[in-house]
Amino acid sequence: MSSPLWPSVMLCLEKAVLGAQSQPCALGWFGDSCQFQCHCAGNTDCDPSNGACSSGCDPQWFGPGCQYNVSQITTSNGLWLTDSDDRTCNNDGNAESITVALVTPHPLTWVRVVVSDSTYVSDFQLSYRTPVSTSSEQCTEARSAKVDDNTLDIFCSTSIVVSNVTVSGPAVLGLCTLYISGGRNVALKQATEQSSRYLERYAKYAVDGTPSGPDIYFDRTLTCSHTSDEEMAPKFGWWRVTFSNDVEINRLIIYNRMDCCEDRLVNFTLQAYSSSGGNPVYSYTDPGGRAQLVYTVVPSPVIQAPVKSVRFDVSKNTKGSNIMTLCEVYAFGEVVCPPRKFGRQCERDCNCADQKEACFVSTGGCPSGCAAGYLGEDCYT
Repeated sequence: MSSPLWPSVMLCLEKAVLGAQSQPCALGWFGDSCQFQCHCAGNTDCDPSNGACSSGCDPQWFGPGCQYNVSQITTSNGLWLTDSDDRTCNNDGNAESITVALVTPHPLTWVRVVVSDSTYVSDFQLSYRTPVSTSSEQCTEARSAKVDDNTLDIFCSTSIVVSNVTVSGPAVLGLCTLYISGGRNVALKQATEQSSRYLERYAKYAVDGTPSGPDIYFDRTLTCSHTSDEEMAPKFGWWRVTFSNDVEINRLIIYNRMDCCEDRLVNFTLQAYSSSGGNPVYSYTDPGGRAQLVYTVVPSPVIQAPVKSVRFDVSKNTKGSNIMTLCEVYAFGEVVCPPRKFGRQCERDCNCADQKEACFVSTGGCPSGCAAGYLGEDCYT
């Protein structure tokens, strides 16, 4: 079974930047520095400036520039809710409440609902349940912003891991699609370093958007980072990513090497640091056992402080290897922006009708609506 994170641009070549000269992005990439990955349906290319897809988003992604991972859900309410088709809608005329289960529980941040008719675009209530609770809690501080006549974004940030989400209210009668945000990959193309290097296995290959593949000695398709095989105890290999902006992280997915040597990651340690340095704001150690090809780490409770860097360290594992090899590190979350700023790099100003209101960092949407003269999902048109 393929991973929901397998990118739609496996055949893309990384753009070469020569000096300060501006060059078109390679197929499958966009942004000022070609640092963002397209996620278009049918593996088509995206708009090189903003990532918009004329073919629509790949079913595993949604939101501005198709940059937000769709959390996998299960439900007993029928396939219409999980078929990624906004044209198939609630066929139970009596259902005013729908509950879904997250395949991988994680903190809740925001959801997008698509309805069949504009009369249903309001009157939604959101509640959630944790993996250990038997009753639901209401999103009492939920804020929402209208995207268009048939689409509403609801922001409800939790400090705990959520396993079930319930959408209720009269508007459920017209519900077509529920997207639960799994976050944006804030690690992609960020600055990296490692304790040493084996051949040409640079640290940057762990955040190049290609999660795995062969990394044998003679393979020229370099997809994994790799520290030197000459590192000996008490020195152990390490790898670090440093974010250009402070970020919130609610989930990490780590792709191991798949052609051999997967035991090198057994008992790895992961630590997240704030911009002030000092002690880590979050630490995790793999419990060991059999090596996994894909590791998922969900901090619980959520990391309270903004994160500036994440470091992985090799531990003394079953084979005694000191080598750190990472084929891809996804850090799902969102950038932390100053008040009334939004965008993937906090580069844009909010344009809300209430000038004192902070728009949503992920979309630029405003609960009070757009200021006079502005339109669109991000109040920028």
